[in-house]
Amino acid sequence: MFSLRSNGLNWKNHFVLFRMARPRKNDIEKRTIQMNIRLTKDEADKINSYATVSEESPANWIREKVFTGKFPAMKVSPLEGEIYRELKKIGVNLNQGTRRLNQGDVPKDYLVMQNELLTLLDKIIKLLIHDRQSDQG
Repeated sequence: MFSLRSNGLNWKNHFVLFRMARPRKNDIEKRTIQMNIRLTKDEADKINSYATVSEESPANWIREKVFTGKFPAMKVSPLEGEIYRELKKIGVNLNQGTRRLNQGDVPKDYLVMQNELLTLLDKIIKLLIHDRQSDQG
């Protein structure tokens, strides 16, 4: 077995550890000016909650809102995203079915059921009217 110590070598001198450092910003890109504002507790809570949902610091959230005019995108948990996608699929299917019905592409069974329901509705309305007339007379 090879050991650096047994050979009298210091591993720190023989192995270069590579670290990926963030590139340095030039003076124009550095944020050196600090502005302080006063907020009410409700305002601060609101900003903190927006920043938390967006997974940003309050300062970055405010900066993005001020300079883009838009609210930063809110991050969604995987479960909420899955529920959203499922609801979107249901909505798409519902829209496709509605479009087909509006275009006159109606299944034969649908027309039969619709006629049966209209007949039942007429009977219910007649019974309600008859019941109302018996109460008044």
